[in-house]
Amino acid sequence: MKKDFWNDRVVVITGASSGIGKALYEELAIFPCELVLLARRAAEIEEPKNKHERTIIHLVTCDLSDSTSVMDAIEWIQKKVTKIDVLFNNAGITAHGRFDSLSMDVYRKTFATNFFGPIQLVRGLLPLLLLTKGNIVTTSTVSALYGVPGRAAYSASKSALHAALESLRIETLESGLGVSLVCVPYTDTALRTSGLDASGEILSEAPAKGKRKTASEVAHVLMSVAQNKEARLVTFNLSGKFLEWMRFFSPKFLEKILYKKLYEDFKPH
Repeated sequence: MKKDFWNDRVVVITGASSGIGKALYEELAIFPCELVLLARRAAEIEEPKNKHERTIIHLVTCDLSDSTSVMDAIEWIQKKVTKIDVLFNNAGITAHGRFDSLSMDVYRKTFATNFFGPIQLVRGLLPLLLLTKGNIVTTSTVSALYGVPGRAAYSASKSALHAALESLRIETLESGLGVSLVCVPYTDTALRTSGLDASGEILSEAPAKGKRKTASEVAHVLMSVAQNKEARLVTFNLSGKFLEWMRFFSPKFLEKILYKKLYEDFKPH
């Protein structure tokens, strides 16, 4: 990763108050750049100790599930900055539950945060990104690559976002805009304690079992991807690459594995 790449860049980060978004903010604050931090609880974001003296930080309160809030954020950004070099499209919400138990309200809330909000934000900031031939880096999941049992709303919302942004990438080929989708593995974040259950209540699940990445490790990968306009769909590890390939070559085998691995998450009660 070229560290001087970030000097004098204008970077927008959604979901900047916690998890991967917070890690991105803290990693980038050491460079002399301009950071626009969007979060529902933006006022709670604290200045990191390692902040560069020339780093400019803007805190913008924005709830991606609320179209009015997103529009207000877009208008604020358009007035404050003259360009955007990188948009880290990071904020998101998970939803757990069987297809036959998920309420329609959960689908609506999940799509509002994971699809409609990000799409509205990207559309609004696109002129500023095109000025710099910038890069849109989206924090996604392998659950977007195939319908995962017990995650119908989550998989569907992320998959829809993939399709829309892939369309954008093709449509802007001549402009030099970068559009990258990064499917991160299990990471130490609050995703499972801030998501939704089948009825729309807040999840209270334990972190996923097995080895997990730290938010800082994921942030470093996202920063590297932001410097590579050729990056399209990025998977981290063998499990991600396995799902990416098996969805084409042997979906029946893949479904058997997902059924067995995630049965406890969707078995009938």
